[in-house]
Amino acid sequence: MNFLTKSLFATCAALCFAASALAQEQAQSYPDHNSLYVNDFADLIDPETESRLDTLLRQAKTDRGLEATIVTIDSRTDYGSSPTLKDFATGLFNTWGIGNADRNDGILILVARSDREMRIVLGDGYPPVFDDRAKRVIDHHFLPAFKKGDYSAGIEAGTLETLKRVQLEFGTDNRPTFLSRVRNETENAYDNARSGGFWAWFAGFLGLGGTGIGLFGLRRMLRFRPRTCDLCNRKMHRLAEFEDDQYLAQGQRVEEALKSKDYDVWYCQYDDHTMIEGYKSWFSQFAACPDCSFKTLHSDRTIISAATTSHSGTAKVDYSCRNCNHRYSETVIIPQKSDSSSSSGGSSGFGGGSSSGGGAGGSW
Repeated sequence: MNFLTKSLFATCAALCFAASALAQEQAQSYPDHNSLYVNDFADLIDPETESRLDTLLRQAKTDRGLEATIVTIDSRTDYGSSPTLKDFATGLFNTWGIGNADRNDGILILVARSDREMRIVLGDGYPPVFDDRAKRVIDHHFLPAFKKGDYSAGIEAGTLETLKRVQLEFGTDNRPTFLSRVRNETENAYDNARSGGFWAWFAGFLGLGGTGIGLFGLRRMLRFRPRTCDLCNRKMHRLAEFEDDQYLAQGQRVEEALKSKDYDVWYCQYDDHTMIEGYKSWFSQFAACPDCSFKTLHSDRTIISAATTSHSGTAKVDYSCRNCNHRYSETVIIPQKSDSSSSSGGSSGFGGGSSSGGGAGGSW
């Protein structure tokens, strides 16, 4: 009996050891980041596009304090046994600590080439309505290019749209401000109306797609309310897009083509009087040109020397205006990278944000 007990104990110990070894072999791991902005581990993004994305995400952090990062991998199975890409992406988000620790406003865009899946992970500071918004961005801006094998174009277009659709301003209490949510919902309702017609606009106006009060269609309602002519006090007519170009300056037409600004032209048929009103895009990669003043200035960033944890780097930024062709360049300093061992935020130099898995995914 004593011998049998010892044999059973030895067998159990061996099984436990084997299970432990197997668990260690399949233990989940995550890649270490090389950048706070773009980590193209799967080599899907061409150098020019990667440079533009790096500039865009740096600008988002500088202007809005937003930590958004792009990661490409070959397969999640290269890093362990996560059952789904959602699990892997959420784990990566929390391991890196993307976003501000108080606001939890980080964004992770993850693309897994061989798995043919992608996911946008949002920090816990975003309301649930942003999950649907992220899904629309994936379906309409990332996946069409991915299905054609053009990952660079899809990632760039999708990232631009993500930063446009998923943006909130936070108050001193680290909660989204009311005006930010109004502005965001209004823009979202307007974009939906462009593809969904009257009922999509009506749903957005009533707040059915989001936070739920009728003020979210306010901007659109104010924009399209009838105007009164300054000369005769009669109602003016808003011209259609194909009609208003003849009344716009060359720079204004270029802004509309670049989608950095949109214009409405109101026309009075009684005295041939026109009124032109402009509306800036909430988030555009084009800035105001110092020469012609139109929002048509584009920038390309070229890294001269990369920043490391021991010294800063340098980059050349070339500016060119798509309207007046004004060009100039400047050299900028790339801040020294944070040492992950001494970072007070996340374990990898991010701000220490967290996510419970909010966001959306898609496959192609």
